[in-house]
Amino acid sequence: MEICSKKDIKFITGVMAASIFLGGCTAKGNNHNHELKEDPNAKTSFNLNEVKVTDYDKDEMDKLYREYCFNIFSRTVSDYGSDDNVMISPASIMMALDMVAAGAKGESLDQLTNLFAAGQGPLTQQAYASALMDRINEAKEVEFNCANAVWNNGRILGDSVNMDYVGYIQDTFLAQYTVTDFGKDTADEINDWIDEHTNHMIKDAIDTLDADTVMVLVNAICFEGEWAEEYEDSQVSESFFTSADGSSKEAMFLHDTSSAYYETDKATGFIKYYKGDQYAFLAILPTDESISANEFAKNFTAEDYEEFINSVSNDYVVVSKMPEFESDFDINLNDTIAGLGADSIFAPSTADLSGMAGNPGDIYVSKIIHKTHIEVDRQGTRAAAATIVMETCGSVMEEDVPEYRYVECDRPYAYAIVDVETMAPVFIGTVNSI
Repeated sequence: MEICSKKDIKFITGVMAASIFLGGCTAKGNNHNHELKEDPNAKTSFNLNEVKVTDYDKDEMDKLYREYCFNIFSRTVSDYGSDDNVMISPASIMMALDMVAAGAKGESLDQLTNLFAAGQGPLTQQAYASALMDRINEAKEVEFNCANAVWNNGRILGDSVNMDYVGYIQDTFLAQYTVTDFGKDTADEINDWIDEHTNHMIKDAIDTLDADTVMVLVNAICFEGEWAEEYEDSQVSESFFTSADGSSKEAMFLHDTSSAYYETDKATGFIKYYKGDQYAFLAILPTDESISANEFAKNFTAEDYEEFINSVSNDYVVVSKMPEFESDFDINLNDTIAGLGADSIFAPSTADLSGMAGNPGDIYVSKIIHKTHIEVDRQGTRAAAATIVMETCGSVMEEDVPEYRYVECDRPYAYAIVDVETMAPVFIGTVNSI
């Protein structure tokens, strides 16, 4: 798989890392060795071979995906509890957790499926995730790559893993699969893979691996895109950004005029396209000037987003202004995912990941790590994301437009990097300070 390449010019860069750590198993004797019994009859809950031939209502699934995006974004901001800049990649989180869902059964599978596509079956959700990954990797005129990897702790799992499951994640999610005895160098190996597949924007995603970590699943997304219309020198000037805490700081601002204008009671906004016109940067400026972007995001629902994107009008000249900025973000998503209804996977007493290996409760999700980085400047956007899951044993402007609209992002605002066809976010974030 091709990795985002370095370039001599600086792009807007978004990086996300999400990793899932699986743990579990039962300590045996006083020496605390862990053992998982081999089960040659281990089977997944659904026929993995049917995923690629599963049809679904794309419009309905796109809408459900957008709903998930804003459910997890608002929940993440609420759980984070700070007015720092936040950015997540809902796509990366979904890819990582769908690899878990492929080996889940019972309530664990139902909860993971409903997290992304309530009312739909696992075959539909897996097929949609597969298609989204293909769309990302086939993007034109931008470099957009999605990669997955899985590490199996051979000391504990060995060859007990269901090979039908392994073959599925290799084929459907193009996952690199490695069996190794986890040791002091394994975390470095995983970090090196994430560093490489996020074009060196996410380093040291994990510190160490717990002794009973049996598997680590990682998704990495890397995006590099130049603006379809770059900002000229005359469109860049220095001004002040008022942060969420009320302080002001000088920043370089990007000025533009366009025709697509968004306005609801809660927000106004504009859109800026990347080359190829398949992806775009969508700015969402709260109408309430007294609140932080995170406070706004907590209460900006999926329904609010649907109203916002459907409010688009081309009847005005849109005068926009936004700052160049750079920020990093990281969070443990366990509480966020559990709070959205997928809580069974986090405890041996309720988790059923026996489609991967073992029996119900042998393996559970111990940690979900999410890290992001973004830079925005006059030339374009460069973004990457990685999600790690650990398991532990257990438009064109018209001339003579009569009216102007102004979207001046010189105070806290939200943004999304969206697929223009569906307006579904790949990255979502807030800018509270520069």
